[in-house]
Amino acid sequence: MAYETPQTTLKKPFQWCIILGGGMMRSGEGYRTGETADRFVQPLLLYKKGMVKKLLITGGNVNIKGLKIDDTQESKKVKEVLIAMGVAEKDIYLEENARNTHENATYTKKMLAPYLAEEMVLVTSAMHMPRARACYIKEGFRVVVYPADIKKKDTPSGILDLVIPQERNLSKFAELIREMAGFVIYKVVGFA
Repeated sequence: MAYETPQTTLKKPFQWCIILGGGMMRSGEGYRTGETADRFVQPLLLYKKGMVKKLLITGGNVNIKGLKIDDTQESKKVKEVLIAMGVAEKDIYLEENARNTHENATYTKKMLAPYLAEEMVLVTSAMHMPRARACYIKEGFRVVVYPADIKKKDTPSGILDLVIPQERNLSKFAELIREMAGFVIYKVVGFA
C-alpha cells in the first residue's frame, strides 16, 4: 500500500530499539501471537545481527474502565518470548502505561531522556509508522524508522487480482482510513 513506510536497511548499529505494542500477542493461555507479531520479530532479528543492543517495548495498557477490557499483558508476554528466543533479559525494557501512540512517545521519553541525543530505531507497523514517527520527533527523538508488518504485496498483481474482490482489501482500506484520520487528529491536537 502506498501509505505504508517502505522497508529500510540499517547501515550501522544502534543502542536502542523502540517497539510499539498493539496486536503483537493475543489473550489466553500460553503465547499466541497476534496480527502484528512482526513488530517484535524484526527487532529480534536486528538484535541477533548485533544491529541493536537494547529493546524497549512500549504500550500495553489499553483498558478503559467499563468500555474496553484487555488482559493480554502484551509487553510482558513479548518479553518472555524474546527471552526464550535468546535475547538477554538485561537488554529488554518495558513501558507498560501507554494507551496510544502519543503516550508511547511521551512515556518512552521519560525512560530514555538521557539518550535523546542518540539516534534510535523505531519499530511499528508500516501503516502506523507515519503517525508514530511524527509523535516521536515531536517529543525530541532522533529516530531511524524500521517498519514491520508490511501489507504491500511483493508480487505483481495478475488479472484475477483485479477482477475478483478480496475481503482483506476492505480491511486494508479501513486500516488506511484509520491511520490517515489518526494522523490528522494528532496534528490538529499537537501530538505530532
